Amino acid sequence: MRLSLALALMLGVRLAVATMAAAQTADDEPPPPAIPPRFEIGGVAGLTIAFPEVGVLASVPTGPGSAIEVAVGWLPGVVYEVEHMVAQAQFRMPFHPHLRSRRSLVVGVTRLSARRRNSYDSGFWGDDATATFPHAGVSLQWPMGRHADLRFDAQGLFTFDRELPMVPRATTTFVWHPGGAR
Repeated sequence: MRLSLALALMLGVRLAVATMAAAQTADDEPPPPAIPPRFEIGGVAGLTIAFPEVGVLASVPTGPGSAIEVAVGWLPGVVYEVEHMVAQAQFRMPFHPHLRSRRSLVVGVTRLSARRRNSYDSGFWGDDATATFPHAGVSLQWPMGRHADLRFDAQGLFTFDRELPMVPRATTTFVWHPGGAR
């Protein structure tokens, strides 16, 4: 009994000391350097609602951390659905540009269009062969090496329809960028 009480007390003191030691930082320590603006290109795989998607993404910096991005993807025909193309233009604005992992807000516009449409096929959203929606979401990006990152985007396409006012879209992107300065 005494041994277990002594071990529990020692473990509690050890955790308290480790927590206090980790919480201490020097006042004169400079903040970590921000990720420099850089061009990025990547391969995309994801889902729009439940439809699979593959494509490419290009990102051009506009300032410290922010970027204009363009994505093009292909949604293959599944079961009775016709295949579709998705195109996006978006602005990416970082939440905390000094972090090693990039967390950003993305806002833009998405265009979905039927690729090969027959007269009896409907489009992705209703009877129109092409639909355009505004979208917003988050982008999370982690470094995997000197020139490569892994990125996950979760977005909502705003349809403004009563039955389904927002269409979910999630993508994973393997991103390549020149330079390794972080």
